[in-house]
Amino acid sequence: MTGETAAASENAAAQLGSLLLKKTFRNLEILIEFIEDTGSTSLATNHPSAFCAMEIALLDLFARKQGLPLWRVFTEQPCVDRLTYSAVLPLLDKGQRAKFLALTKKLGLSHIKAKVSDRGQALQLAMEIFDLLGPSTDLRLDANGAFSWQEAVDTLAALRDRGIRISAFEQPVSKDDLEGLKKVEAHSAVPVIADESACSMSDMERIISQGLCSGLSIRLSKCGGLLKCIKAVNMAKVSGLFCQLGCHVGETSILAAAGRHLAAICGPFRYTEGSYSRFVLERDITETPCEFSFHGQASIPDGPGLGIDISMQLLHSCSELISDTGAC
Repeated sequence: MTGETAAASENAAAQLGSLLLKKTFRNLEILIEFIEDTGSTSLATNHPSAFCAMEIALLDLFARKQGLPLWRVFTEQPCVDRLTYSAVLPLLDKGQRAKFLALTKKLGLSHIKAKVSDRGQALQLAMEIFDLLGPSTDLRLDANGAFSWQEAVDTLAALRDRGIRISAFEQPVSKDDLEGLKKVEAHSAVPVIADESACSMSDMERIISQGLCSGLSIRLSKCGGLLKCIKAVNMAKVSGLFCQLGCHVGETSILAAAGRHLAAICGPFRYTEGSYSRFVLERDITETPCEFSFHGQASIPDGPGLGIDISMQLLHSCSELISDTGAC
């Protein structure tokens, strides 16, 4: 999504980590200044996930030292008390889809996002989802840039003509096709969400200032950490855009917990994704995985820092030594 590679991210994380050697942060103001200054460097902007990891580690440690949940460092009261998570349906064959949707129904999830790659598939999926989960289901589609703007508009019109209502269309066109994004928004009553087109702060500032769409998908590792996400969400709110708390496939409970703190600081989000943990992972790296419960409900963490404890045994079982940097 951001052009990062695993090897480059590992190297960037090692470089960012070296900046912390013998560093002392006497108060929050000094820590925030360091994070913001470091976050503006090319190392951080070119490797947002690595920078996000460093920033979350620092903020978690600071909050733990204060004996506070991370969100409490930024605000007296959480913006939300609970979150409602969505199911995210990947591109699957019919048999796999049936199992996925059956699980979604069993869990009582009322929000679902479906990945689509063409018009026919969008129509078929929408009908399957509403038939099984019921007409009150909140359905949004995500094309990951697979459509032209005209194909996207035609698909939305075909859905409307069949009486099928969707709540949002995420990234209908390629990430660089900002004009196409704007056309889909202008030619349809369905709100458009920018995801791949909205990675950096400059991306989001451009989308907001030019009124290209109705919503932004905010992902911590994509956008470069908590502070940048807070800024982006507040900027979107002022301009009348809604935000979706997105996630990446395979996130551990670290990012899931950090997302909940983000929601507590600057929510509410119209849609919330993540906390899938053992739904998609063979194993997580915490003894108490950050997962949602029935109806997709989850509470805001109240323990110190992120509110989760990493199992060093599980962490080491999933880790490799990076020999050229000495980082683990």
